[in-house]
Amino acid sequence: MDDIVRWPFSLLFGGGTPLPGYEPNMTRTDVVEEFKKARQAAAVEVLGRDIVATVRKFCAAPRAERATMSLRGVDTGAMALLLTMGENELNALCRASEPAIRKFCLGKPHGIYGVPMVGVHQPNPVEARSPRSSPEQRRWDDEERLRRAVESQFKVG
Repeated sequence: MDDIVRWPFSLLFGGGTPLPGYEPNMTRTDVVEEFKKARQAAAVEVLGRDIVATVRKFCAAPRAERATMSLRGVDTGAMALLLTMGENELNALCRASEPAIRKFCLGKPHGIYGVPMVGVHQPNPVEARSPRSSPEQRRWDDEERLRRAVESQFKVG
């Protein structure tokens, strides 16, 4: 019966060989086990909602209460940054979405305007200051301004 139905189509569209039958080599339990392993591997990197809620609660709390709040579960780098952030940065972090706060805690680019990334901004040591003194810096700036003004007056073209 199949050959009778297939014959007119093979005349019009060309007679190709039929596709081989597919025989799966995995059972349903194997697929479920693979899925569970992948989910467990992904769960290692993802932070729970309780950490996001802790960070959000810390950001929304008044300054006096923040000193006594527990930041259990938050990474040490994120904890140090939270303790040194200003009010505007904490407000911006409090208004951010859950995925953005998770990325903040993991030290990944989070896209929250005004909030620094964990581990990127380190305090500058005292020796890293500019080698020029303040009066010397002002004199250098004035000379540069004068040089630019003179060059802009005599531009050719």
